[in-house]
Amino acid sequence: MKTLRKIGMMIAVAFVALGFTACDDDDDDMPNVGVQCTISGGVFEGNVIYVTQGSTLRIDGLTLINHTDKDAALGAVSYYWDHYLVGTNPTAPYELELDTSDMQPGIHLLQAQMPIYVVDYPICWGYIQYEVYIVTDESQIPGDGTETSKTVSGVIKERE
Repeated sequence: MKTLRKIGMMIAVAFVALGFTACDDDDDDMPNVGVQCTISGGVFEGNVIYVTQGSTLRIDGLTLINHTDKDAALGAVSYYWDHYLVGTNPTAPYELELDTSDMQPGIHLLQAQMPIYVVDYPICWGYIQYEVYIVTDESQIPGDGTETSKTVSGVIKERE
């Protein structure tokens, strides 16, 4: 009976030790990947996109930048406007058009989020977000209005 108890204790200790090694929060588990897309239909001034009410804001060319030697893919891309889901693309091409005709003038938030799958790595998430300022008249757009399309990069994170 004592031998059985000792074996049980050794098994319990082994499970505890394995549990500690399996719960490593090391950031080295993050794959070296990125996401980028092109946003057009507005004027970029700093970190804000200015759009005249009635214009169409477009996100296209959303791609995965893979700096690993492993196969990788984007999952379904979900698009949000002021934190409300406005569209999901389960497969490429990952694009979205937003008609601003019925949207209120003022500052809004445009976001895209997507899972990223890389062989031998845990799932990570890509995020792109921009403030969008809808104005009623072109004269309200600051700057010279020449940057109407921009390729932007996103942020890669672990899901919290």
